[in-house]
Amino acid sequence: AALKTISSNIKNTDQISAMVPSSILSHRILSAINSPHTQRAISFATNEYSKVKSAHREAIPSSSSGLCDFVYGNPRDTALPAFLSSYHKYVEPLNTDWYAYCNTTNFNSQPSRKIIASNLSKKLSPLSFEYEDIYLVTGNFGGLYTCLSMLLNKDDEVIFPIPSWFFYQSMIIACQAISIEVNININTYDLNIDDIKSKINDKTKILIINSPHNPSGKIYSLSTLQLLSDMLLDEYNKRQQKYGHDAQPIWLISDEAYSRILFNNNEFISPALVYPYTFICYTYAKTLLNPGIRLGYVALSNQIPLNYRSLFRTYLPHTVVTNGYMVPDCVTQYMIQDIETLSISIDIERLEKKLNMMLDILLSIGYKIPKPQGTFYILVKSPLEDDQAFCRLLSKYNVLCLPGSVCCIPGYFRICLTANEGMIERSQDGFKQAYQQAISSSENDNNKDCSVITDKHTFPSSDDGSSLI
Repeated sequence: AALKTISSNIKNTDQISAMVPSSILSHRILSAINSPHTQRAISFATNEYSKVKSAHREAIPSSSSGLCDFVYGNPRDTALPAFLSSYHKYVEPLNTDWYAYCNTTNFNSQPSRKIIASNLSKKLSPLSFEYEDIYLVTGNFGGLYTCLSMLLNKDDEVIFPIPSWFFYQSMIIACQAISIEVNININTYDLNIDDIKSKINDKTKILIINSPHNPSGKIYSLSTLQLLSDMLLDEYNKRQQKYGHDAQPIWLISDEAYSRILFNNNEFISPALVYPYTFICYTYAKTLLNPGIRLGYVALSNQIPLNYRSLFRTYLPHTVVTNGYMVPDCVTQYMIQDIETLSISIDIERLEKKLNMMLDILLSIGYKIPKPQGTFYILVKSPLEDDQAFCRLLSKYNVLCLPGSVCCIPGYFRICLTANEGMIERSQDGFKQAYQQAISSSENDNNKDCSVITDKHTFPSSDDGSSLI
């Protein structure tokens, strides 16, 4: 009888689903999911990208080796041997508490946090970090959302430059705050300090910046960061004059996911070196090239006044738990001791060789490219004004790239260098045929101006002129 009842209920699911009230889902989460940035990313992933991948699998069921996939930062080689060795080492329990709850601040995580604090103190000298101000989180997603959700109240405003990573906006909206976009300087890919300043008001709570920058690969210089700091500190002084002890600084969240992936001996400079009110968010996923391992940290330097840090020492771990226990599993927390001490990382020299290999291919065809200073991305000007149309054209030649419009920079496309050398070599013909077809169609379409491809003034260049190839 019970089985008959269950069967009857299953048959009626269509009728039941039709009666589900619209209010069943959180308006806050729906607003975040429906944000323009997130929808562009979801639409591309679930439509264009997945359809091409599926079609290719059907055409070549036994192999996908012919497809040149440069869309996302997924590994194309096996995991780093040193990483696997460390993982196997820490899987074996050393005591009965080895697999106990392992939160962001407890005793089990202290050795790892102390190593991070020590290494950051050396790397970002003269800043100093105490292990109590290092918080282990589930990658940059966990770190960024923890900071945002701890600091934001309803209708607070968060400024971030575009182009940007897809999910800043949705996380801000999920916190019931308001996202404010500012444009980078299109001639240099640098921060537009004046534009940032023009968007600041009394509701501004947070500024997010990302260096090295996804998708351009730009590293913000010390002079740029100093100008930013001066402007933010001036704003704080104005607030103190206006609100006295109730005044709050604008908190800067520094997304430093790519801070260890640098090319041509470029130097990374953390905003925390010049602006005290900075949360550093870091993930190991990029340097380990294991995005499925969710491991990162939030770090606060000793330049943040102790009264603030004491408050965060209480509430940041509670925020991590409240948000769904966004804590790395215990094994990966133990592994930090090896990752930091042994400097386990992808081969930056090999990555730079792949960068130069791809640049040689693209430049020989005629593409114009602002040379990245860091990250593992190349941002390329599309020979068609419609970057999505050009990426669809590339896909016909088995080359998959991310349209720039997904990152809020239409007219460009992004290439991810996590592809292996064989994939890069195979892509040359596809890039060439798509480029030639795009040029031909542009010339035939009422002789439209093709200067977007050949006029150097339409492309970003760095302060020293080395960025533009």
